[in-house]
Amino acid sequence: MKLTIVKRLLATALTLAMTVGVLGTSVMAAGTVNEVKEKTGENGSIVVTVYDQNPGDAGTGAQISDLSSPVDGVGINALRIGSVVELTSTDGNGTVSTQVAFGLTDTYTRLLGLNTESAIASQDGTFYFAPTAVQRALSTANENTSTEENAVTQATIEAYLDNPAHGATNSVTGDDGVATFGNLDYGLYLLAKSALPSDATTDLVPFLVSVPMYVESESGGNWTSTVYAYPKVRTADITISKTVDDQDSTTYANGDIYVNAGQTLKYTVTTTIPAAATGNGSANEFTSFVITDTNAGNTLDIDQSTVEVMLNGTTLTLTEDYTVVYPGSQEGSSVLTITLTDTATTGDLAELNKDLSSQQTITLTYDATVATDVTFSSKLTNAAKATYQRSGMAEAADTNTAAVELYTYGIDLTKTLSDTNDDIDAETITFALYSDETCTTQIPVALGTDPTGGYWAAATGTDSATMYVDTEGKLNLYGLEPGTYYLSETATMDGYTRLDAPITIIITGVDGTATATVNGANAQVTDGVVYLSVENTKNELGFTLPQTGGTGTLVVTAIGLGMLCAGVILLVVYRRKGRADS
Repeated sequence: MKLTIVKRLLATALTLAMTVGVLGTSVMAAGTVNEVKEKTGENGSIVVTVYDQNPGDAGTGAQISDLSSPVDGVGINALRIGSVVELTSTDGNGTVSTQVAFGLTDTYTRLLGLNTESAIASQDGTFYFAPTAVQRALSTANENTSTEENAVTQATIEAYLDNPAHGATNSVTGDDGVATFGNLDYGLYLLAKSALPSDATTDLVPFLVSVPMYVESESGGNWTSTVYAYPKVRTADITISKTVDDQDSTTYANGDIYVNAGQTLKYTVTTTIPAAATGNGSANEFTSFVITDTNAGNTLDIDQSTVEVMLNGTTLTLTEDYTVVYPGSQEGSSVLTITLTDTATTGDLAELNKDLSSQQTITLTYDATVATDVTFSSKLTNAAKATYQRSGMAEAADTNTAAVELYTYGIDLTKTLSDTNDDIDAETITFALYSDETCTTQIPVALGTDPTGGYWAAATGTDSATMYVDTEGKLNLYGLEPGTYYLSETATMDGYTRLDAPITIIITGVDGTATATVNGANAQVTDGVVYLSVENTKNELGFTLPQTGGTGTLVVTAIGLGMLCAGVILLVVYRRKGRADS
């Protein structure tokens, strides 16, 4: 009967040691050890299964089946910190008692913040504590937020176990959420996380497991050397999305957005941080949070003065709450970087950590214009992501990438002369772009500054630049939306015939891919650029009218007029002679 009572006391005590609650205990002077019966063995095992579920009752050490939502990638350290014994002792009042106790050396009493004066008894440098006293100390440490040098906290316990010199064993949960520690000497084990996955919204606090453990069952219970623990970690992904208000451009039925050079765009980047479940230890706080927004090929000019960051709808203050870095050139990409400031009590990062039990949003907005000082690309890609690190993560992680794709098309015109011996003079042959066949409504264009040259169809209100064919016979025009355009030659080389009618170019875009016709015929389109060739024919009349005041063909003209006069005189003479003869 006494043995059964002792077993039940032991089972109850060890179960309490696996809970995370704070349990009270009285403080009294250490008594005298009469007898210590230690549980010994080398075949112990701890099987830790981490799963995504709201916190519930503490485990009993028995195996649980049919668990759902296991969490992989949880690193756990396990360290034997004491013995599991049946202790008979005499207290200061002379009362003799037998009870389950944990025996810890001074090193581990200090690690947990235990007061040695609260030990039941001590002997040869080992202090024996009631299981509830050990658990109470661990719970106090887990809840301690002090930053004092010698404070015992969750962080100091995790750091101690994570130090290879202290001999802890590490295991990482797999796809089944299981991390196993085998071939263990019997004793009291302290377990703490070494790393959490990037989607963990709650923390895994240190906990205690005794090996072996007396597990109650319908048949009366028995000692087991394999102990099962089931800590919970809630998970949810941080997500990011991005939209653009194209304002003065056109969005087509399939969702494609087409833009012109110099056009103003307003981007909105929204990062959603899921709520952490309450009641499962502490939330997994952020130690860094950075949003980067990259536009490939520097195709956008971001107006840094328009950058605005909001947390849950409240506008934040630049420098105090966040910092902005732009531009940040990275091999042809322009990067806008927003970093939440990290201070103890102020800054956006501190505000974010204040309410992790609720879903939160970080919203970034800014204005940008389509640049003309870039190499043309028919697809303008602009992508954002968040990079963050939580207190339980070994390294930073990225969210999904949210991209916005804009489209713009171009024309590649090759000018040739019918006489291949003639060279094209600089700034001589010109074209203008119109939106109507009568060529009365000119479309403004801007001269690009890209080293490859070219013009860009510009936003409304831009002064129109004259489009010249270069000496190689090339004219490039970019930044066109799908539609019908009329390209009119407004000047050509002396001695050549200028095109009378404008060239009709119809561009169609489907899912970012362009097709086109030129004067009704299918045209070659490569990477969004329509290719066409225009030839000027040399004047075949044999002469060119002189400029006013020039000598030119004056002598020839005079001779011709003289001959004409002589002919008239001869005609008059012959007519008079005929009359006289009659």
